[in-house]
Amino acid sequence: MIKKTLASITLGALTVVSSAALANDAAPANRVSHYQAQQAESIVQTMANLREANAKLRALLAGEVGEYDIHDIHSLSYTLEDSLARIAEEVKQLHNTVADMHFASEGLKRDAVIDFGTAYLEGIDKIVSP
Repeated sequence: MIKKTLASITLGALTVVSSAALANDAAPANRVSHYQAQQAESIVQTMANLREANAKLRALLAGEVGEYDIHDIHSLSYTLEDSLARIAEEVKQLHNTVADMHFASEGLKRDAVIDFGTAYLEGIDKIVSP
């Protein structure tokens, strides 16, 4: 009888925990923001923030990764996420610029090719070292 009761309680607890976990997976938009990401006014600053956060994460992961380290990693994740989102947007814009350059090159539009090519290089140089 006691074993059946314990089994029922365990099964019930697992069901509640599983349901909560699934609910969290299904609705990540409901997460509470605990930390402020490092702010950047330009893609150059975004890249600097990303490099700094990467260095901190690398150092933390090289250690014991205790509770305080996990706390620090959690706070770093906000800057990492925001930086990557900003970079993704910038890369999307650069992709469009290259597509415009491609289209202009098909039409032998010299000035447009030069303008789009120059704009692309100026943008990509802020993300990837020349």
